[in-house]
Amino acid sequence: MSPLVPLNKNLILNGNFIDHGTHWTATATLPGRVDFSQHSCIVRTQGMAEQTVPVVEATVYTLSLFTLITYRGTGSITVVFQPSGVNESISMSGNQGWLRQSLTFTPPTGTVSATVQLTGTSGDVWFDNVRLVEEEGTIIPIELIGNGDFSRNGDEWTSSPPPNSATFHDQRCQLNLGAYIEQDIRVVPEQALVFSIDAQTPTGGHGVVMFHITPDHVPEFELRGEGGWDSYTYLFTVPAGIHDITLQIQGITFLIVDNISLKAME
Repeated sequence: MSPLVPLNKNLILNGNFIDHGTHWTATATLPGRVDFSQHSCIVRTQGMAEQTVPVVEATVYTLSLFTLITYRGTGSITVVFQPSGVNESISMSGNQGWLRQSLTFTPPTGTVSATVQLTGTSGDVWFDNVRLVEEEGTIIPIELIGNGDFSRNGDEWTSSPPPNSATFHDQRCQLNLGAYIEQDIRVVPEQALVFSIDAQTPTGGHGVVMFHITPDHVPEFELRGEGGWDSYTYLFTVPAGIHDITLQIQGITFLIVDNISLKAME
């Protein structure tokens, strides 16, 4: 059995753009621009985002990511080996929904690093879930939820308004008497996802998790335990044509939550 590659073994930093453009260098030719505002990398008209990572010669790597093209766009995914300048690339054109792209390569002798370039030359070209791993490892899926451990308090989350608002303390979130938190999440159509959450329901409390996929399709499940911490898991598949969902967690009476996660099932 091949060894698991932990999440930090993905050589690309911020490959799901949860932290917008952090770790990426963006350039564009006006009127083009590179947009990270929607937790994806969107190259509009003409531009590029790139990141350089260390690699080892004579080692097999796989670069994988998802792309979407609108407005009859064109673009490419390129890996440039340093210092030789030799490169491998994939070209894309036309209108397309989210597609998985992959490129397996072996850096030439003398290579010390590789630059991954996400390029658009016309239209809008979207990139997301960029991963670069050694081929012998098994990829651990990228986390789709931002700040699911509440280490940054309420960052990345939208909370219900007062008087029933969420409270954040000790890297946990407390939701009482109708308070809720929610987060918009970029997803890939027809992809199987696994959701998990730790919840505590003090004094006989309970809550609910809801996935707002479309106005008339909101699967949900209840959080109700014996007062201590319980772990819950929920599996579902994103319907065709859906690119964004909203996760909502609500305390009906008394609820504390932590370690919220949503990942693709490989």
